[in-house]
Amino acid sequence: MARPEPGAAVYVEDLPVPTPGEGEVRVRIARAAICGTDRHIFHWDPSVAPMLSPPVVIGHEFCGHIDALGPGVEGWQEGDYVSAEMHLVCGRCRACRSGNRHVCEHTRIAGLHRDGAFAEYVVVPAANLVRLDPAVVPPHIGAFLDALGNAVHTVQAASSIAGRHVLLSGYGAIGAMAAAVVEFEGAASLTITEVAPGHLERARAWAAARADSATPIRVLDPGRGGLVEEVRATTDGGVDVVLEMSGAPAAINSGLELLYPAGEMVLLGIPSRPDLLVEDFSRRIIFKGLTLRGVVGRRMFATWEEMLGLLARGLDLEHIVTHRLPLRDFHRGVALLDAAEAHKVVLDPAQTD
Repeated sequence: MARPEPGAAVYVEDLPVPTPGEGEVRVRIARAAICGTDRHIFHWDPSVAPMLSPPVVIGHEFCGHIDALGPGVEGWQEGDYVSAEMHLVCGRCRACRSGNRHVCEHTRIAGLHRDGAFAEYVVVPAANLVRLDPAVVPPHIGAFLDALGNAVHTVQAASSIAGRHVLLSGYGAIGAMAAAVVEFEGAASLTITEVAPGHLERARAWAAARADSATPIRVLDPGRGGLVEEVRATTDGGVDVVLEMSGAPAAINSGLELLYPAGEMVLLGIPSRPDLLVEDFSRRIIFKGLTLRGVVGRRMFATWEEMLGLLARGLDLEHIVTHRLPLRDFHRGVALLDAAEAHKVVLDPAQTD
C-alpha cells in the first residue's frame, strides 16, 4: 500500500474482529481519546511518518472491558474494566533490565507500530493491562490515562512540588493536566504561560474556578511583554521549578531566565527543530546551577499507580474533557484540536450522535 499524502492519512474501514494470541487479551473499547500524536499521524507529519507502515489502526488512549482471553492469560477475566500501557517493551535491553522500561531501546507503540484503539476492539498484551475502579475512574476519564501519565511523570520528575514556586509553559491538554496536579500537590504558586487564544482562555477559566485554592494561580500571555519582571516580583526573585510542556524555544529560554539559582526545568514538550538554541547558556544554566531533566512516556508501572492514587484522592480532571464525540467523528475532533478549540476529545464507539 502506498504511503498516504499529508491530510489524507486517516480513513474509516470495516475490519474483522481481532483474535488475541498467546498472552494477549481483546478489549472492547468503552472510550478512546485523541492524542497529539494522532493529529501528527492524521496530517502525515514528518515527525511520525517514518514510524508507521500503513495500514494500521491508530489510537493509543483508551479504556474498556476485557472481551476475550488469549491462551496462557491468568489473573484476568472477561468483563474486567481496564486500560493499558501501549508502549510495548523488550524486557531485555539495558534500560529495561535496570528498571527504566519507559526508555526501552526497542519500544514499539500500539497505535503506531501495531493496531491500536480507534476501533471497537483492541488486542494488547495482558502484561500491559492496568485494572481500573469504575467508582474512581469513569470512562471519559479512563480514556486518556496515557496522557495523564505523561503529565504526572513530568510533575513528579521534579525533586518536589509542595511549597515551591512553579512555572508551567504550555496549557494544552497535558499542560492542563499537569497544572491540576501541581495545584493538587500544594505548590507555593503556579504561573501558567500560554499564547494560543483558546488554551489561554481555558487556563484563565480554570484559574478563576480555583480562586479559593491555597495555591495562587496566575495565567500570563508572554506575548504581552513584562513576563520576567512580573513573575520575579510575585515569586521572590524567580521560580523553583519550570515544567516545559510547549517545546517552544522562546518558552524554554524564558523559563531558564526565570529559574531561581539551583532551580529545575523538566521538559516534556518537543521543539519543532532539532538544533534548539539556548541563549546565554553559561549564565542561565551553568552559573545558576540548574538541573534539566527530559521526560518521555510513563514509568512502567509506577506512574500508573501514582496517577490512579491521585484520582482516588480527589484529583479533578472534569475540565479536561471539552468534547465527547462518536468515534466516526474523529476528523471533526482533529479539527477542533488543530484550532486549539479543545483539550481532550473523547470518542465513543457506541455513540451515534
